[in-house]
Amino acid sequence: MGMKGLIASVYIGIQVESNWTKKPLYLLYLFASPIASIFTVIIIYGMLGGNLKSDLFYFALFGSLFYYFLADTFFNTAFSVIDDREHYRVLKYIIVSKTKYFTYTLGRGVGKAILTLISITMNLLWIIPVLKIHISFQLFPLIAGLSVGFVGALGLALAFSGYYLLSIRSETSLMDVLFGGLFLISGAMFSPTILPGFLKTLATYFPLTSTIEMLRFAFFGKHLSQFLAGTPFSQFFGLFLMTNLISFVVGFVLFELALKSAIKKGYLDITTAF
Repeated sequence: MGMKGLIASVYIGIQVESNWTKKPLYLLYLFASPIASIFTVIIIYGMLGGNLKSDLFYFALFGSLFYYFLADTFFNTAFSVIDDREHYRVLKYIIVSKTKYFTYTLGRGVGKAILTLISITMNLLWIIPVLKIHISFQLFPLIAGLSVGFVGALGLALAFSGYYLLSIRSETSLMDVLFGGLFLISGAMFSPTILPGFLKTLATYFPLTSTIEMLRFAFFGKHLSQFLAGTPFSQFFGLFLMTNLISFVVGFVLFELALKSAIKKGYLDITTAF
C-alpha cells in the first residue's frame, strides 16, 4: 500500500465532500447534519417518554450518533464508485494509476470518517453538558470501537463498491432502503432483543451492532439495555473483533473479484445518465 497514494486519497475524499462551499459554512453543515436524528430521539424518548435520564434514552441517543458515523462512512465510500464513474468520469484513470484502487477506496473512506467524526464530536460537546449526561469514560473501548469499527464498516463499503462496479444501472434507491434497514438491524435506536428469532441472531452478528455497543460502552462503562447484558467484556470484545474482521475480509475478497470482472467487462467508463 503506497502511503503517498493513501494520503492523497484521504485529501481527495475530504475535498470531494467539502468543495461545494466555503470551509466555515461546511463546518456548520457538519454540525447540523446529525441534528435531526438527535432531536428525533429527544422527542420520542424524552418528551413523549418523559425521561431524559434513563438508560434507554442514552441507548438510543448515542446509538443514533454512532450509527450516523459508521453508516455515513460506509454508504459514502461505496457510492464513490458511482461518483467517480459517472459524475467526474475519472474511475478508469484512477484504476490504471500507480495507486491501487483498494488504497484509493480506503483513503476515501478515511476522509469521510474524519469528517463524520468531527461532526459527532461537535455535537457530543454540547449534548453531554446540556442534557447533563453522566459519563463513565473508557479509553480502550473508544479506540477499539473507532478503529476496528471502521475496518468492519469499510468491509461493508468494499462489498457494495464491488456491487456498484458491476452494476450498469445507478440504483441510488438501494442505499436509501439499506440505510433504514440497517438502522433497525444494527440496534442503533432499539435493542436487538426486541427482534424476532432470526433477525435477533442476524443483528447480534452484524458488525455495526457490536461496534455501536462498544462505543456506548466506551462512554458509560456498561451495557444500556438487555442486549449483551451480563456478557463478560472479553467475550463481548471477541464477538466485536470477529464480526468486524470477517466483514472486512469478505468485503475485500468481493471487492477484488468485482474489480477484476468490471475491468474485463469494460464497465469502468460506463454511464447510466445518473
